[in-house]
Amino acid sequence: MKVAKRETAVLIRLSEREKRTLKRKAANYGMTVSDYARTLLINSDDATIKVIDTEPLKKTAHELAKQGTNLNQFMKFLNTYGIKVFDAGEAQRVLAREVETFMEVAEALAALRREADRNNIQIRIDDFDNPDAEQEG
Repeated sequence: MKVAKRETAVLIRLSEREKRTLKRKAANYGMTVSDYARTLLINSDDATIKVIDTEPLKKTAHELAKQGTNLNQFMKFLNTYGIKVFDAGEAQRVLAREVETFMEVAEALAALRREADRNNIQIRIDDFDNPDAEQEG
C-alpha cells in the first residue's frame, strides 16, 4: 500500500507538559508524534473532547462590570455631595458585600480552572469583555 506524499504541515503550540504527554502517548504505541497525532485526528471518530460552556461565566463577568459601574457612580456621588449626605455605615456594608462577591467569583473561577486542568478539560473562554461578541470558529 502506497502512502500519499505529505506536502503540508499543521503547526500546533503546546506547553512543555503537553508536549511530554504527547511524546509519551505516542511512544506507548511505538509511533512518532506525527503518526500518533495524525491517527487520532484523522482516523478516530470516537474521540472525546470535554468542553465547559462558559456562557454563565460570561454573563457573570458582564454583571461584575455593571457592578463596577455602580461602584464608580457611588464614589462619584460621595465625591460630589460628601459623606455627610450618605449613611457611612450603610456605604461600608454595601462595599463590604461587593468585595465579598468579587472574592467569591474569583475563587470560583480559580477552582473551575484547577478542576478543568486536573481532568484535562478544555475551557472555551470567549470575549468576556464583550458578552454580545460572536464566537469565533
